[in-house]
Amino acid sequence: MGGKRFLVGFLAALFLAGLIYGMESPAAEQNMVLPTGDSAERIPPEKLKKITAAAAAELNETMKGYVPSEETLIRNAAETYYYYEQLGPTAKEIYDIMLMIARDPVTEGNLGVMMTDMDPGSDEYYYEMLCAYYAMTYDHPELFWLYCGTETTISFYSEQMNVNGIYLVYYGLREPYSKYESQMTAFNQAAEEFLSDIDKSASDYEIAKQIHDKLIDLVTYDQHVLENMSIQGQNLAHTAYGALVANTEGQANYAVCDGYALAYEYLLQQCGIEAVVIGGEAGADELSVGGHAWNLVKLDGVWYEADPTWDDAGTIEAGFSSDQEGYSYYMEALYDAAYREKIQHYLFLISTENLKNYVPDDSYIYDSRDGRYWVKLVGESVHIRWADSGLPEPGNADPTVLSLAPVAAFDYETY
Repeated sequence: MGGKRFLVGFLAALFLAGLIYGMESPAAEQNMVLPTGDSAERIPPEKLKKITAAAAAELNETMKGYVPSEETLIRNAAETYYYYEQLGPTAKEIYDIMLMIARDPVTEGNLGVMMTDMDPGSDEYYYEMLCAYYAMTYDHPELFWLYCGTETTISFYSEQMNVNGIYLVYYGLREPYSKYESQMTAFNQAAEEFLSDIDKSASDYEIAKQIHDKLIDLVTYDQHVLENMSIQGQNLAHTAYGALVANTEGQANYAVCDGYALAYEYLLQQCGIEAVVIGGEAGADELSVGGHAWNLVKLDGVWYEADPTWDDAGTIEAGFSSDQEGYSYYMEALYDAAYREKIQHYLFLISTENLKNYVPDDSYIYDSRDGRYWVKLVGESVHIRWADSGLPEPGNADPTVLSLAPVAAFDYETY
């Protein structure tokens, strides 16, 4: 490499820190900052609440008096929902009932009832309910208020009396969603405004790229939520609302990984492009991984992986200090238009195998304008999906649902 020095940086979520190798001086090692542990700690719905025959009769009367609202602020233009289609018949029926309830989360009497031959007090039924609940919140990012249980969650009740092998199970919200009108209106307006200048007449690839690029320009990674476990679990930064509107603290367009992924999914859905959220662990290697979320996008019948959080180069600067060795060269590389375009798409529409064990080639080396340094702002990384380990402990159906996600066999336009 002649007399140049090589600065190696690693882009992960939003931070860059690296190893600086000097040709004339000993190597100086800096701390590596990685995007680990930034997935929501979700609170699942409670198990069955057993009720009396009188309480069941009262629920029946309440349902009879319910008049559905003609309008709903819950909107999604998707024609199909991936995780729903992967569920069995019991979970699908529960999903349908819960989605009906979510469309009107404020009116008294909006309850659903199902007949089942499965004991609603059993772990087996609870597991089916959890799979339905998590599948629904992954399929419907507009239900951000249910995703983390920030406002309310679903409850289910049964007299648990078996009549000819059939049980009646009632579903409803734990409590009304009091911020429904204000938050849903803000969310719908933000999504509509975001999509207003997206060229929907373009190819699906171009639409997916437009949305990806605009989203990572809009959103700031919420480092405060990542670092503060006391506020992390149910913060709106984990939702599409955080990315498109604001986090729980009111900071506009602040999100962590699942907020990016859910927002990207929702925006693609409104343009007729199928997408899903996938979760697991990611990091520089298998020993340093932490919770993470990303997407799969379907273009022309083929699935591809995409990680909009790690593609977000707009907040890398926060990972540097101006007194850091090589700072000016990192900044030069970061704001070189052609190089920035490359690093903002390095995990955009690639295969599952490539994402699983990512190794950047030498095309990611930036040659400084004065000819003294090479800079590399992406490094090796792993993305590990949550595997389906069979029937998990009650409350832990997230990995099972996400294990149903499709596999992307190709990088875009390389097959």
